[in-house]
Amino acid sequence: MYCYVDESGQHTEGDVFSVAAVIVNTVEARDKAERILLKVEGKTGKGSTKWAKTYYLKKVQYLQAIATITELKGCLFYSIYTDTQDYVSLTVDTIAQAVRQHAIDKYKVTVVIDGLSKRVEQQQIAKRLKQEGVAYKKVRGAKDENSACIRLADAIAGFSWDVYKDKPYTHNLHSDLQRRKFLIQL
Repeated sequence: MYCYVDESGQHTEGDVFSVAAVIVNTVEARDKAERILLKVEGKTGKGSTKWAKTYYLKKVQYLQAIATITELKGCLFYSIYTDTQDYVSLTVDTIAQAVRQHAIDKYKVTVVIDGLSKRVEQQQIAKRLKQEGVAYKKVRGAKDENSACIRLADAIAGFSWDVYKDKPYTHNLHSDLQRRKFLIQL
């Protein structure tokens, strides 16, 4: 399995923190998701723009297109936390919950976290995942310009942040994505 992770909210100094995880089961599923997501990014005009810098109409079009990709159904997870700055624990908690909900039988998950660059951070996350009982193969960082799956995790983290902030464009879209089981709140 592959788990792509991004977060939003460290700039609030703990007021609101969201973590998103996108999980795909195999290398083939990952490669297919990347190809499809690149097409969606092009078709909707979102491109590789960070969620916070994307115009709301493109956000809506992007997420509506994501909800047509059957391979992503049940693969998009998010958590919202308030009044805390324990970002590492919250990130690990979200990853562990998402993996547990998605895993089938025995698994090994490669965890790819946006912006995670320092080896010490990677080791810290790996240690915490092991304590949570998550069977991981590798924990590594990535930059969102290199992966459409990481950009999707960025979009889900940003969208969940917007949902929490009750932004008008999110109301119907959030309900629809949850009802259709594309988006799962942990």
